[in-house]
Amino acid sequence: MSATRLLVLGAVRIHGGTHGYRVGRELMSWGAKEWANVKWGSIYHALNKLTSEGRLREFTAPGDEEVGRTSYALTDEGEAELRRLMGEALRHTGDDHGLLCAGITLMTSLPRAEAVGLLKERLAALEEASPGLGDAVRATDAEWGKPPHVRELFTLWRLTTDAGAEWTRRLIASLEAGKYTMADDSPRAFGLPPVRDDA
Repeated sequence: MSATRLLVLGAVRIHGGTHGYRVGRELMSWGAKEWANVKWGSIYHALNKLTSEGRLREFTAPGDEEVGRTSYALTDEGEAELRRLMGEALRHTGDDHGLLCAGITLMTSLPRAEAVGLLKERLAALEEASPGLGDAVRATDAEWGKPPHVRELFTLWRLTTDAGAEWTRRLIASLEAGKYTMADDSPRAFGLPPVRDDA
């Protein structure tokens, strides 16, 4: 649910306020159904839950009344929740692959240094876990104390952890080299609310 919450908050923010169908269409166009298991029902559930928690506010946009549609915008609490979930997502090292994917999708909405800092926390956690996993994989059969085939699981875990660390190092290096337009580079970075040209 954290990935869906983050993505819904992010999509509402990107549009500066919008209706549920547009949120869903946006997320589906990003492939979120495949990498975060986002479904139409979970989108509407998240919109309702976030509204009841005070993180979104409902409003009637021009044209909404005629079609019986409700639109949503972030509240200050919603902005805070979005930031909290972004931190959780970019530091994430666990099994919820969708949460990390959601964080990467919306990372350009953060200042560069903040995104790099969160990814460095992720890298440190992965690097800390890797040696212990390597010790388990290298244990002799006598030391292992588990069914022999379970070693394959630990091998997968170690290789996945090492690959995650290497990927994170590369992303950090890309960001530190100035790749991608981040929030502090332009007010039009992906994931930020729209900039009014008449302002």
